Parts: sequence; structure tokens; C-alpha cells
Amino acid sequence: MNENQSANVLVCVTDQLSCERLIRAGAAIADKYGVPVRVLSVLPEGLVSPQTAKVLQSLYDTASSLGAEMTFYFNKEPALTAAVHASQTGAIHLVSGTPGADSNLFIETIKGLLPELPLSIVDADGRLLTFPAVSQAVQSNTR
Repeated sequence: MNENQSANVLVCVTDQLSCERLIRAGAAIADKYGVPVRVLSVLPEGLVSPQTAKVLQSLYDTASSLGAEMTFYFNKEPALTAAVHASQTGAIHLVSGTPGADSNLFIETIKGLLPELPLSIVDADGRLLTFPAVSQAVQSNTR
């Protein structure tokens, strides 16, 4: 970890108001760890409409009300961007929504890039499904 990093729970959101439940779930997880929650949104380049801006502002307000910092990136590699951001900011747990039918394998890519990071998925009803970290011993045995 760099000096400017501090352990945190990283919540990945899209441009949907329903992502508010992810931020709240991430804040609850962060509270259990005793660390801050951070929020990350990675959207395709050029996807800036008045509706997107309104939703992102609402999510920012929710994050801010919970004391969370929120970061925005615009590019076409959300999983890679999230993994790099998680590594650079000292994330110890990641929170995401349930992948849709048109998923670009976000969860699978994150787990492949950061197997040591526990990952929780929050479904539409607010239920959590947590994939634990894969230990170094298990990782080396699978190679």
C-alpha cells in the first residue's frame, strides 16, 4: 500500500438510481471493518446525458451523506479500471450489484485480477452474496 492509501471498502456503481442500495450496503460492510467506504463509477466514454448527470449527482449525494468519497472514470474497461483503482486505493473489500444478462463479465474479471479481495454482490432486494478472498496457498496450488 502507498502512504496515501488507507484500507477501505470500495463500492462499484453504474448510472442507475438503484445503486443507492449498493452504497448503503458498502457503508454497512465498511462499518463492520471500521474503515471508510469509497464509491467508484466507471461509465463508457461519452456517456454524459442530463439524465446520467442527475443520477450520478443523486448517488454522489448518497455517498457524501455516508461520508464516502466518490470517484468517476469514463472509459470502456470498467472491470480493469475498478481493479486498478481498488489496488491503488487500498480496498480490502469490493461491493457490486448483480450482473445483468448483458454482463461483460465484470465480477469474473475482478475476481481474476484481485483474488485476494473479498467481493460482495447486492441483489435487487438488498441481499448480500459474498465471495471470500482466495488465499495465496490456494492460488499457488491452482497454477
